[in-house]
Amino acid sequence: MIDQKDGGNPMMGRKYFGLAFAILALCIPHRAAAQGKTFSGDNFAITFKAAGWDTATSSYIISKYGGLYGMATMGATASTTLPDLDSLTAAFADTLGGKITKDSAGVKTLGKYEVHWQKYTYDTLPKLSALVSKAAGFPVTLKNGSFRVYYLVADGYAFTIACMSVLAGGVAPYGDVEQAIATLKLGSLAGISNVARASRDLWIRNGQLGGGWLQANKLVAVEGFDAGGALIGAGTPASEGVWNLPVSKGDMFLRVRAANGTDLHFVVHP
Repeated sequence: MIDQKDGGNPMMGRKYFGLAFAILALCIPHRAAAQGKTFSGDNFAITFKAAGWDTATSSYIISKYGGLYGMATMGATASTTLPDLDSLTAAFADTLGGKITKDSAGVKTLGKYEVHWQKYTYDTLPKLSALVSKAAGFPVTLKNGSFRVYYLVADGYAFTIACMSVLAGGVAPYGDVEQAIATLKLGSLAGISNVARASRDLWIRNGQLGGGWLQANKLVAVEGFDAGGALIGAGTPASEGVWNLPVSKGDMFLRVRAANGTDLHFVVHP
């Protein structure tokens, strides 16, 4: 579910959400989490302030009070673009079964993030219902329901949460999820990725970064990280359009922040 490439293939549904597998956690004993439960994954951490949330079958699948009050799945993948909703709709239909239809949608500001959300409705979910029935030992039919997907892009990562109610007539814990997204913290490597430099006038030599792009854009920070995400050090201004870089014995991941909000990320080889 995590860190697979997009490519528009049928695996996209499992990559982002895994709802079919998440629902099986209903039949697994859970302990009620204390308030303030924090979940961590590759380059992200998110805190659910509401009580009752805990992990289910994996660290990326969580449930509220054993799933009786809702389930959610989380994913983070390196990307600078939002997921294609048409592809996601098709992936949900393939994974869960039934007719999955896009419903209402919108954008919310949660904490410091601009978060998109998409509501999906379904008539029945035969594949998911079959999985739940097999695990529970009695017939279960999920029908005439809905679920919501929240997604955002920040610092070179696409972060997603899918949330649904599993009881007939139940209310999905969307409020808990939205409150949690506002606490999202991305790791230092989340913003580190190679970028195409051909369209920008940049150069690196003799331990310095310079070029016309730096002269045209006022910088507020130049930061170097090692392969593990630890901060090596910060760059210092040398002259107009030129910065001294931190010293590194190996490859250094460089993050350049401009005053206009533009970030550049690339690798500096020794």
